[in-house]
Amino acid sequence: MKSGAEAVLSVPARPPSGRTARKDTVILFFPNPTPGDSTQARVPYSLLYLERALRNAGVDVVLLDQQQQPDYSTILAALSDRLLLAGVSSLTGEQIYGGIAFSKKVRENCDASIVWGGWHPTLLPEQTLQEPYIDYVVVGQGERPLRELVERLREGKNTSDIPGIACKHNGAVTVNPPAPLEDINTFPRINLSALDLKKYVNRSRLPEHFIGYFASHGCPLDCSFCCIGEIYHRRWQHKPVAQIIEELRFLKEQVGIDSLLFEDDNFFVGPQFARELARAMIDAGLNLKWETSAHAHIFTKAYKDEDLDLFARSGCQQVYIGAESGDQEVLNLLEKGATVEETLRFIEMLARHGITPRLTTMVCLPTESGRDFNLTLDMLRRAKLQERSVRASIFFYTPYPGTRLYERAQEKGFVPPQQLSGWVHHTLRRFKAPWAPKGIDWDLEMFANFYLPLVDPHFYRLVRSSKIRPIVFLVNKLFFPIAWLRFKTNCFRFPVEAVVFLRLLQLYNKVTGSNFCLGNGSYVD
Repeated sequence: MKSGAEAVLSVPARPPSGRTARKDTVILFFPNPTPGDSTQARVPYSLLYLERALRNAGVDVVLLDQQQQPDYSTILAALSDRLLLAGVSSLTGEQIYGGIAFSKKVRENCDASIVWGGWHPTLLPEQTLQEPYIDYVVVGQGERPLRELVERLREGKNTSDIPGIACKHNGAVTVNPPAPLEDINTFPRINLSALDLKKYVNRSRLPEHFIGYFASHGCPLDCSFCCIGEIYHRRWQHKPVAQIIEELRFLKEQVGIDSLLFEDDNFFVGPQFARELARAMIDAGLNLKWETSAHAHIFTKAYKDEDLDLFARSGCQQVYIGAESGDQEVLNLLEKGATVEETLRFIEMLARHGITPRLTTMVCLPTESGRDFNLTLDMLRRAKLQERSVRASIFFYTPYPGTRLYERAQEKGFVPPQQLSGWVHHTLRRFKAPWAPKGIDWDLEMFANFYLPLVDPHFYRLVRSSKIRPIVFLVNKLFFPIAWLRFKTNCFRFPVEAVVFLRLLQLYNKVTGSNFCLGNGSYVD
């Protein structure tokens, strides 16, 4: 069986005229998660997980990543006679756009079965199957259902009763009971050589040679706004430490990385695992810088200063938490299992060891009081005064299917899209709740893209562009005293300096065709 780039480069030849081709090829497609952003590429791990499930299944597997191969028409044309199945993996949001275009292109070229999987189809299988160009949906963990689906399609057998598969029959949609969630270690190891991972080394951030990697999956928590608990049944599983070290060594020596993001949903769930991995990284002499995620309550209760020292020595540079809100009422509504005070304690713990704390937060939740916006910004103000190295992202609350808070959002006026294409712009950046106060975009723009970054006198060092950094240096030095005074006095009335700067920046972006901002993205585009 071929996979990855090898399969694309050695496309099976068309059969001689008059001879029927064997349907023995499967394409697994990863739509671009960030269309229009060429500065970074995400490793399509979902394709690698599914590829391992189809080994020795008697089919050629082609891994097709839209990030690297935006024009796949030639590949589809070459494989159309032999294509048994085309699979699409998609989250809710912009990946859906690429998945729809690919599926329609497959349907134009041949009669291969088209199956969608991933988080969005798992949460809304019935609606996904309303589309005429989608034949099946894999619900939940995909390895076992996809393998069985491929085997039955090859053998011409009935596919309607496969656990974890949703399908259409005579126009009616059937969603079969899910397959049991299996330990990730029961499957073969992923083949990191199946893709040219050098194409995924991120050079758009500091440090340079950076890549994403998963050491574990899942989370034992059950927050009311998050669908991870629904997907993984509140289970947390990790790879063996020896395997992780072996794979990290491969990434360092063969791919050329010097830093990585553990993309795990909740890396620090298991203290014994985290300590063992950190020690192993030190003993292996990997000298990799790394960052990952945590939960404020778990982290502040389970780890001590000696642990933080160990993590720092192993290369830990940054840990981020979903701080979510500065309003304890909201944290209780989210069933976060953490407090605002634990967020501030988390910052203090990391700062003592030179590890950067990063917070992600949400505003405009479907609460009764509507006070969460001001309290969240005030929490970030206090955090910055406590430790200037704190980095933060602010998003609008976005209701996702499969979460308990989704129903409350509907009660407050949110109307879910009625078809698959309607979810394309349902993202943390693009969604705007119907209950959000008018003018809040600009309030957030001024705080997140002016005062919050500039209150750090060394913010300019985070700017990668050598052309823009000197300008940001001057802006940083000019406005730092004002930003610091506003944070110290908690007075943001008459923000003339912020309005003038942001209007000039809008003009600059319009003239140059760029989208530069001081924060993580504009709220007023």
